[in-house]
Amino acid sequence: MTKQGVEPFDLPVLQAINDWQRGGDAKQSRKRGLALKRACGHLPEEFRQCSLVCHRQVALTKSSVWKITAEEQLEEKISAWTVDIDVAKKFKGGVPPEGQGYQGIIFSRFPERGEVIINLHRLYLEPKFRKAVNTLQSSIEYFGDGIGKYGDSQCEVVIETKQLTTLDIYSFGGHSSQFEDLVLVTAKLVFGPNPTTEQLASFRLKAEGARGAAGPNWLCPEATKRVLNRMKPHVDLLKMVKKIQDALKE
Repeated sequence: MTKQGVEPFDLPVLQAINDWQRGGDAKQSRKRGLALKRACGHLPEEFRQCSLVCHRQVALTKSSVWKITAEEQLEEKISAWTVDIDVAKKFKGGVPPEGQGYQGIIFSRFPERGEVIINLHRLYLEPKFRKAVNTLQSSIEYFGDGIGKYGDSQCEVVIETKQLTTLDIYSFGGHSSQFEDLVLVTAKLVFGPNPTTEQLASFRLKAEGARGAAGPNWLCPEATKRVLNRMKPHVDLLKMVKKIQDALKE
């Protein structure tokens, strides 16, 4: 052990990891991502690779949805991914709320060689890393907002890639009717337009197992592919209209 910690996990490495895990706005994330890349570039390759599928959940604006579905690519950057699909689904509260103009999408892909900045999930399994953290945590600025707060709870892999494509789309987020609305509509189909209070209560009890299926949900990969296939003719038409409009402007 040295004054800097446990080789090769010195204070600059731990501080860069901590700053990254603290999060921040787009400008801070870019700055901290580049600092993380510089600090971790000398670490053994086992910590800079990942053989598992990685997932990333994002909330896209309409213009970004157009870029990924029509132009079939979306610019990316140094960003946080996870090897745990459940973590991706629950990230930032899960499916974005309705009415705010955002479309939730989960991307999934195998990182290509050289794309992994640092595999934090693998790093947290390393005894020397954990020992270095314990030794130097009092010297790490804002430790309680980064490593001390998150640890390996997000099973994170930090990846740098230039773009994502429609082939990387794993799931769209969507909203179905709320459970009580579904119960009322279905009960009317079973009992007629004016079900009694007793009939509603009985039907609600029988349908309780479906409560979790109502509200915000992530589509399965198969359903997501069907959505993309249904969108394609409409997207192609819009692309043609846009091309004509651009030609008329010239």
